Amino acid sequence: MTERYDDLVDTGAEVLAIAPAGLEKTASFARSHGVPFPCLADPDHQAYASYDVESTVASLGQRPALFVVDRDGLVRYAHIGWQQWEIPSIDEVVALCQELGA
Repeated sequence: MTERYDDLVDTGAEVLAIAPAGLEKTASFARSHGVPFPCLADPDHQAYASYDVESTVASLGQRPALFVVDRDGLVRYAHIGWQQWEIPSIDEVVALCQELGA
């Protein structure tokens, strides 16, 4: 997402990351990796629970998920992987945001 952030913004999309960690660890990660969008801390996994991203032992409790939510708050795309590398391609996400007119 960070490499193609400008392409996402050009579609009218806003990007938010939610991390299953505390504020200090989340902020440190975002700073050290130059993340250009807001990273929100979710140490109690409330957002994860709201979107049914259940943790499992196989994924060390950190399943990757990506949601595209439209302006009306409707989830238009949802992907929940089992391992950290199981995420949609950024090309797919940019194309979807273009299609939706983010």
